Amino acid sequence: MPRNITDFLKTETIRLKKRDLVKSPNLKTIFNVINQHLYGKLKYTDTDTRARSKQIINLLLCKLVDEVSKKPEEEIEFCIKKDESPKSVYNRIRKFFEKNVRDKYQDVLDQNEQIKLTQELVYLIVRELQHISLIQSSKDIFSDAFEVFVSKILKDEGGQFFTPPNIVKFMVHYLDPEYGTKILDPACGHGGFLLESKDLLWSKCKLESDKINSISNLYGIDKDLFLAKISRLYLDILSNGKSNVFCEDSLDPKNFRAQAKEIIKNDNFDYIFTNPPFGVKIPINDSNILADYQLGHTWKNVNGKWLMQNKILKQQSPQVLFIERCVQLLKEGGKLGIVLPEGIFGNPSDRYIWEYLISNGKILGITSLDQNTFQPYTCNKTSILFFQKLKIIPEDYLIDFAIVENVGHDKDGKVLYKLNKDGSKKLDYNGVVILNDDLLELHLKLKEAEQFDYLKEQKLFKIKFSQIKNKIFIPLYYTGVEKTLKKLANDEKFELLSIKDLAEKKIVYTNKGGYLPRGDEIGSHLYGLGNIPFIRTSEISNWEINLDSYKKTSEEVYEQYKQKQKIETGDILLVKDGGPNLIGKTAYISEMDMKIIIQSHIFQIKTLENNDWIDPYLLLYLLNLDIVQKQIQAITFVQGTIATIGNRIMEVILPLPKHIYKRKEISESIKLILDKKTEIRTRIQNLTLDSFEI
Repeated sequence: MPRNITDFLKTETIRLKKRDLVKSPNLKTIFNVINQHLYGKLKYTDTDTRARSKQIINLLLCKLVDEVSKKPEEEIEFCIKKDESPKSVYNRIRKFFEKNVRDKYQDVLDQNEQIKLTQELVYLIVRELQHISLIQSSKDIFSDAFEVFVSKILKDEGGQFFTPPNIVKFMVHYLDPEYGTKILDPACGHGGFLLESKDLLWSKCKLESDKINSISNLYGIDKDLFLAKISRLYLDILSNGKSNVFCEDSLDPKNFRAQAKEIIKNDNFDYIFTNPPFGVKIPINDSNILADYQLGHTWKNVNGKWLMQNKILKQQSPQVLFIERCVQLLKEGGKLGIVLPEGIFGNPSDRYIWEYLISNGKILGITSLDQNTFQPYTCNKTSILFFQKLKIIPEDYLIDFAIVENVGHDKDGKVLYKLNKDGSKKLDYNGVVILNDDLLELHLKLKEAEQFDYLKEQKLFKIKFSQIKNKIFIPLYYTGVEKTLKKLANDEKFELLSIKDLAEKKIVYTNKGGYLPRGDEIGSHLYGLGNIPFIRTSEISNWEINLDSYKKTSEEVYEQYKQKQKIETGDILLVKDGGPNLIGKTAYISEMDMKIIIQSHIFQIKTLENNDWIDPYLLLYLLNLDIVQKQIQAITFVQGTIATIGNRIMEVILPLPKHIYKRKEISESIKLILDKKTEIRTRIQNLTLDSFEI
């Protein structure tokens, strides 16, 4: 009997048995082939992509139930038998679904549910999958399937992204739930966290009855009925038990149906694992929901401590409310693992969230994930928060920090392997290629991690809660910024001053709010009216302004902004918003550049007169130092393709040479560079046919 896929495809299927099924090295490849067929056959006639995706899942359920229910020597039904027509296959698979999936799981599936794809497509899908063992091929079959068939739909509809299996496994193994504990995912999707929890719990069970009983302690909630059904079905099929998955809005427990209201209660769960939907396009603006959350109210910074106010917000991001909802649901001592946008971990405007968290427990760990983690579906940078709910909170404790730079795939989703120096793939002791994935065994490595040491290179470390600066929970801030600043603070040649310090010492100008002034938006309707350059972020590079901006406006518009912006020689422009690669770029205003209007995404840094302590040349130099640019990167909030540093710029530390002669030496060198650049720009601008003798 042939033992690989290629051999099977060359043979006629007569009596295919479960033991004959083989492992596929990449299920997603097969799913992509099916998806291409579907698109080619249906793109002109079927526009309901979501409905079509559900049909694919129904067929996968048939395949899964068939495989799980059979003994090795028994024949499988999900196949094409000898001389069988597409109509015959279609009728047989449809009856199998109705009897063995729909009727067997009638408490989950609607009794009107049917296989509705055409005979031709059902035949095609069965043909592609018949020789494959789904269970052998993937630990999370529906993660692979949903990634191909459903991900784009859910992203477009509700900001949902399926969590990669390596993230799921790391999070579950890091918190390491015990048998008999209650586990919840309040945004469970297809049930990836619950499935991984099941596998971990089963590895700790000695009796078969314990395995089945453990399923009753798995709980899930999802707002999407289709996902809630699939999550429950998947767990029940694989475990032969009964899980507890509900279709509800986790953020609105007052409107739960009776069964969910009875079971999903506050202070009731030992572990919560979740990756909630997030994004600015799906805010929660129902005041009845917001009123039930502390994080649904405004907060005010009073003498460095954030205090909740009585006023309800007009809207709040769902991920923020999910943080509080999870804390509500946890028991005393319960633990949370949650995926969140990285901006939450460093934004000054989000520090009230950390005030809430540290008032309700302790931070166990922060794992900063690579930008490619959720690619190719979204470039949002995320981190994982691990938290424990406590009434009595220790004054100081250690937090696990990790920087994950490799997640096993690139921005296009292509699998990446570790390489030898000659470019060949590295193999483990069993001759298996090694994924380039920092998450592998990361939970074990964190247990052995050393405490933060600014003298060492560390991607994994433990840091004391008392060492956290300004509620910034971004690991890179401490390895790339704090470490260097610590060294500089111990160096007698330097004095460390923040931009806020410079403002308070009247060295740089700030507006009435105490922040650096920024430019304005003139409106696109004013473009093309004249020759005055409207300088945007893309016009700033290499300390210069590109005056050839194609967004130019009139003298009349310039006169409206001239007094407000007061562009002068010696001003420094710094990009504050825009593409991540532009943030922190600077330009020096020369005598050539004064007649411009600057965009609102640009800071204008102006040194005050009668100050010989620090001048524009020295300031430009300091702003472009690697340690300063790293600070800017660390406090940059990236969401999708847009980034911003906002008023966090005031916290950036500049390493100022203590000796006046050194400052003057630097200033003179920078001035010489800028004078040369200005001279070259002037010569280029004044080129004519008479510039050189011919």
